Amino acid sequence: MKKILFTTLLASYAGLVMAQDIIANNAWARFSVSGMSSSGVFMDLDNHSGKDDVLLSASSPIAKSSEIHETVEVNGVMKMRPLAHGLSLPARQVTQLQPGKMHIMLLGLKKPLVKGTTIPIRLTFRHAKPVTLNVPVSVAPVTKTDPTMPEHSHMHH
Repeated sequence: MKKILFTTLLASYAGLVMAQDIIANNAWARFSVSGMSSSGVFMDLDNHSGKDDVLLSASSPIAKSSEIHETVEVNGVMKMRPLAHGLSLPARQVTQLQPGKMHIMLLGLKKPLVKGTTIPIRLTFRHAKPVTLNVPVSVAPVTKTDPTMPEHSHMHH
């Protein structure tokens, strides 16, 4: 009986791990004020799968649209541009979305993003199942030492 229970539990755990091929950690969205029409979302995307994947899109009901952006220098000027084919997520690596680098841009905010609240973000990948996160709104990156914020974003499949 114990062997059957152990095998069942092990199979359930393996299914849970397989369902979370890509895990988002340290997610946060930059607060906004009245009149601001856009904001950025940042996180670490940890690709636990054995194959390369691509973050194809992100969406949130709090914005009219969103784009995956990179910041590049063009003739001495920093510019943001959308990644038309998504963001590559190499197998068994962590890809960081950070201010001034790669990030998710929320465009056409329907209301200001208030510090201390959370917003839903849905991430769509080429291979992994879509993930919905409840992302904390902050002024700066959420740190593990900040007792007011969860250590990891909450994920739903």
